Amino acid sequence: NSHLQYLSTEHNFHFSNLYFHSILAHSTMVALTKSTTQFLAWTASKGIETPLDLNERSDGSRYTTAKVDLDNTSNILQVPISACITSDSLDGLAERLAYERNLESKSEFKPYIDVLPILDGDNSYLANLPRFWESKRLERVADSGQLERRLMNDERKDLDQWALACVDSRANFLGDGRYAMTPFLDMINHDCSIQTRARIEEDKGFAGPGDILQLQSGKKYAKGSEVFISYGNLSNLDTLVDYGFVSDKNPCNTETIAVRMMGQQPFNLIVYADGSVDAGSKATLRYNLATPEELEIFSTIEKGTGLGILAKPLSDRNELDVQSFIASTIDEALYETKAGAAETKDDALINTYLSAREKLFKLAIERITNKFPGIEY
Repeated sequence: NSHLQYLSTEHNFHFSNLYFHSILAHSTMVALTKSTTQFLAWTASKGIETPLDLNERSDGSRYTTAKVDLDNTSNILQVPISACITSDSLDGLAERLAYERNLESKSEFKPYIDVLPILDGDNSYLANLPRFWESKRLERVADSGQLERRLMNDERKDLDQWALACVDSRANFLGDGRYAMTPFLDMINHDCSIQTRARIEEDKGFAGPGDILQLQSGKKYAKGSEVFISYGNLSNLDTLVDYGFVSDKNPCNTETIAVRMMGQQPFNLIVYADGSVDAGSKATLRYNLATPEELEIFSTIEKGTGLGILAKPLSDRNELDVQSFIASTIDEALYETKAGAAETKDDALINTYLSAREKLFKLAIERITNKFPGIEY
C-alpha cells in the first residue's frame, strides 16, 4: 500500500489509503449531524482552511462541494501539521490513534476521532472491509486466492484493529518521513482521473502556525459541485481491501494471477486495465519456455545485461508459446471467476469485484487472440 508521496517541489499526489465512499452514491443529502458540526468548529479552531463545504448523505457517507467557483490551481485545503495525528511509521500511527481514542474527552483530537468510521452500527463502513468478514463470506471470493494473500500480508494482530483499519484507509505520507491522519482531507472523495498536487509550506517562524499541508485538485469546479481528489492508481483489490468498495468501471484496475511452473520460481502475472500483461511476466516466460539454443545468447552477453534481451520476443516459436501459456493461464482463472460471479449475485460487493475481474480477463484473451489469430490455449 502506498501513501501520500512527495516527489518534487510541487509534489505529485499519490493517495492510496484513504477511506472513501462510492462516488455514485444514490442516497440523499441530509442535515449535518451534531458530531460533524462539532468537527467543523474544531477544524476552524485548529487553523484548517478550505473553500469546500462538508456534506452528509442519508447513508452516513460524507462528500465535499465547492463554496465558490474554483480553477485548477486553487488550493482546496490547508491543514497545519500540528492539527494532524502523526507518527514515524504506520504501526506507530495506529498506536497513536488508539491512544488518542482512549483518552476520550482529554484528547485534543476528540472531535476528529468522533467522526471517524466505527466498527459497529447501521452505517459501519469499516464492517465492509474484508478483514472483518466472516470466513464463509471470504470463501465465496473466487479470485484464485488473490484477496486471501493480500489479507494475510496486511494482517497485524498486535495492533488495535479499529485504529489499524482507520490508518490503512485514511493515512497519508508527509515529506519528512512521517505519516499523518489529516482531518478533512480524508473526507474528499476519489476520482482517479484528477491530477492532485500537495506540498508542505514550511514555517517561516515569527510565531506562525507551523508547517502547513496545502492541497490542489487539478480541475475546475463550479460553485456547488462535488470536489474530488485522486488517491492514486488503485486496483479493485486495493479499494476492496482498504475501503470496502469496488467499481465496475475502474480505469486503474489490475488483476493478478499467481503462476507456478515446475522447477521454476513462482511469479505473479499482472493484467492491466487495457487487457495487456506486465512486461516482467512475459520476460520470465520467455526465459522459462526458451529452448537451449535460444538461451545460448545469454552466455555471450556481458554479465548483468542479459535479461534485457527478454524485453522483446526471442523467436516466433518462443513468443507463440509464451502467449499461449498466458492465454491458458488467464482462461483458467476466468473460468473460476465467472463461476464465482454467477454464484454471488446475492452479494453485490463480491459480485461486482468478480464481475470486473471476469470482464478484464475476457479483454486480455481477446487482445491475445486478435494479435495471434488461431492461437491454441
